[in-house]
Amino acid sequence: MGNSVKASFGQRMQVWLIMGMLRGAALLPAAWRAFLGAVLGDTARGILSRPRRVVAANLAIAFPEFSAGQRQILLRQHFRALGQAALELGPLWYWPLPRALGLIREVIGVEAVDAALAQGHGVILFTAHLGAWEAAVQYIGQRWPVTVLYMETRNPALNQLMAAGRARSGAHLTAKEEGIRPLLQTLQRQQVVGILPDQNVDPREGDYAPFFGRPACTTPLLGRLAQRRQSPVYGLFAYRLPRGQGFRLEFVPMPENFPAGEAVADATAMNTLLESAIRKAPEQYWWVHRRFKDQPEGWDYPY
Repeated sequence: MGNSVKASFGQRMQVWLIMGMLRGAALLPAAWRAFLGAVLGDTARGILSRPRRVVAANLAIAFPEFSAGQRQILLRQHFRALGQAALELGPLWYWPLPRALGLIREVIGVEAVDAALAQGHGVILFTAHLGAWEAAVQYIGQRWPVTVLYMETRNPALNQLMAAGRARSGAHLTAKEEGIRPLLQTLQRQQVVGILPDQNVDPREGDYAPFFGRPACTTPLLGRLAQRRQSPVYGLFAYRLPRGQGFRLEFVPMPENFPAGEAVADATAMNTLLESAIRKAPEQYWWVHRRFKDQPEGWDYPY
């Protein structure tokens, strides 16, 4: 699994620093960890001008009905949520697994997934970079046999760290570079597949589908997987509760007519469900990503 390229000394040093920060965060009381995460986010917002501009552009696209002042408040809340998301990896990756799973205070809708698996179906779960998606990986990895698709970074040492954190609950990880076959094989075994299909893809690989009222180049993977194996599909979203109180997981079924068998229609259905989930806690979404980087002809580059 993963990249065989060796990490440089600088890359290994970066990961050592991250590990030290996360291990330290794991020792803190929950309220302190949430507070320091917010401080970390405020600091990042102050010194990282490019991500700040990206977030501001995304919020202007997604929430045109908000005033400039309201979007500025949401921008501050978002960076604080980013800092909290970073520090909560400490307990999620370094606490004993039963204790880490105890941070999940409520799970809604999971019975439908259990029922589908009991009927002999493989199930597809998709999530967004929203809230505590790493907590969602921990949960599904210990509950069912699951294969999770992930995208490697340019730092091999960081890839190893992320893979170890995500796989410790029992989840099997497969890199995007390995293709669709491991996912189809998992569904054929009547098991669970997990994907995060909410980021911009190369126009040669995706289709333009509306997302918060603007075209977004979207992967067709979810619709293709569902159509190939006739597998039930659910959104899985992990929301962060206030003041470090833990997380709430929600399993949300896709409409009965999904997949429709048409790429843009299926991508639109997926984005619609993602958008509904994000609107429940918009500050917790990954707005630092240039989701609208690629645009069809006639649309401007927003960043």
